[in-house]
Amino acid sequence: MEPALLLAELQALADDVPDFGTFTPTSRAHHQWLGKVHALIQQLDPSEALSVSSSMAFVGISSVRDASLSQIVGILHRVIARLEAEVPQHGGQAFGPGAVYDFFKSLRDLLASARETILIVDPYLDEQIFDTYLAAVSRNVAVRLLSGKKMHALKPALAKFVSQSKMSIEARVSEAIHDRVVFLDGRSCWVLGQSIKDAAKTKPTYLAPLDHETAKLKMAAYQDIWVNASA
Repeated sequence: MEPALLLAELQALADDVPDFGTFTPTSRAHHQWLGKVHALIQQLDPSEALSVSSSMAFVGISSVRDASLSQIVGILHRVIARLEAEVPQHGGQAFGPGAVYDFFKSLRDLLASARETILIVDPYLDEQIFDTYLAAVSRNVAVRLLSGKKMHALKPALAKFVSQSKMSIEARVSEAIHDRVVFLDGRSCWVLGQSIKDAAKTKPTYLAPLDHETAKLKMAAYQDIWVNASA
């Protein structure tokens, strides 16, 4: 993943550390958070990832849980500080006209980093969302697609992609959407300058994260739209 995207995802994890006071051996939220921290740090520094992995092995032991978690969170912030030094003015990524491959790679890598959920909001989704982007996503990730009226034309492609990939994908249609937004794991929110199908073809565009507080407000707003959208 590009350093700027990696930084934003790690910052989102640091802003949303689950309450380990409620940890149990089978607590999904805790294990998913730990897994994503490890996976993202592995991309930047395998030696730091090894330390995270070692500490993760002791999180299940109540007497040393706090010390182990402190080690993991400390490494997380250390890696963030390193990336902030490399990307000091991080505001996302900009793509000039014609930079279609750069945009494709950045968005695909971003979606592939999800471990739990993805919500893609785009009024003009087309079939390339499946083979070009979602094909890189883990089958364990639950995907939601929220688009405009033309989404009905994607029903055959959606059905075939789900049949082959065995992924969990739900699609809904709403006329209340105008933004192009991607939500990952209920934590981070990314805005796009153009619809995915046309991004960077003839006009400049961008892929930028929102800060954690703004992201929460955006998520709440789109959850309301999702509830009222048509299947």
